[in-house]
Amino acid sequence: MAECITEARPNPDLMEDEDEDEDELQLLKEALGFFESCAKVQECKLTEQGKENGADARDDMEIDHEQVADAPERPVLLSKPPIERPSSEDGWATVIEPITHTTLMDTFLAQIETLTSICGLLSARAAGDLDWIVAYRCEEQLETNLLEGAMATNRRQEYQAALARYECALADASFSQDRLDVFEYERVLTQAQEPLQRYGTLKDPQLFCDLADAELVFRASVERFSERVIGSIPGDGLIRTSIMLWKHLTKALEMLTAASKLSNATNLPRIHLRRGDCEMLRRRLGFRPWSCNVATTSAPTLLKNADIYYRGAARLAQIESATDEEHEACVKEAIVNALAGDPSKLRLRAETEIQSVQAIIGDSVEEGLLVDDDVQRLGNLNVC
Repeated sequence: MAECITEARPNPDLMEDEDEDEDELQLLKEALGFFESCAKVQECKLTEQGKENGADARDDMEIDHEQVADAPERPVLLSKPPIERPSSEDGWATVIEPITHTTLMDTFLAQIETLTSICGLLSARAAGDLDWIVAYRCEEQLETNLLEGAMATNRRQEYQAALARYECALADASFSQDRLDVFEYERVLTQAQEPLQRYGTLKDPQLFCDLADAELVFRASVERFSERVIGSIPGDGLIRTSIMLWKHLTKALEMLTAASKLSNATNLPRIHLRRGDCEMLRRRLGFRPWSCNVATTSAPTLLKNADIYYRGAARLAQIESATDEEHEACVKEAIVNALAGDPSKLRLRAETEIQSVQAIIGDSVEEGLLVDDDVQRLGNLNVC
């Protein structure tokens, strides 16, 4: 039931009012309570099974010893034993799956993943009580339980990944509520990811994508905060912030590139789309108010890179029959071409699907992929 609640929860980014937001938070808290109760029951069952297995093993040894010592010699049966006829009455059997360390570890992971989702929701609201989340983690000894479960099931990397996602989400929520400054936020983000920064051994493409997500969330949060207090930030402060954002966007791009090179990567079109988005976000730093020098001088190269990634995403999406990704990639490729001086593809698409083109342009503006100058240039083409 708890899994149904967490899997069916609405996207915080799509919340329309505070009532829906509060409903979402309540559902997540209910799921957390279910997982907590489930973990306690599983721990008890696992302990009982261990005791029963130990007792059964001792009983079997005693029975075998007595049978060997006391069993009389028996004649060899030459005739077939009688065949037992099945009962005419049908019966039901109940199959009870045993509790294992793996199932218990799954529950512990579900607990911390639910806490991570709650942090994400509170971050989007920029309000809410974070103290109980920290207290819950300590009171329930969640980190200790996770570590013990990871050692028992050989899932240490999975444990570290879940913990890193939680730490990053909590830091983002704390930053959104002015509990951390930007440098403390960056320090927490770096420390949370340190155990996972083993490129030579890391083979999980989803984990690379999760690490990229954390970098992109950091970028978005810092940019929102800077825009809110931009009047009080000195010029050199903006320059330092833009360099910081450039560093984290570059790191996100490296993570996505690493994910795309793994043979077990899934949804490659989406990964390539996000690589193109990273290049557009880096290009954005060359415009006001950031005016990052490296972004300004690299703007043509960044546009070219974005074009390559979007084109690759469209090609892969066509092969995989991923219609939505193919359409998004094709429109974004056309937008990049138009910004580079060739509006022919964008005009052609706008002739037949102007609404979807405008929707993707609107989303790109909201996500920070396009700046005001870009919108004005596209507006001159009558596509937005």
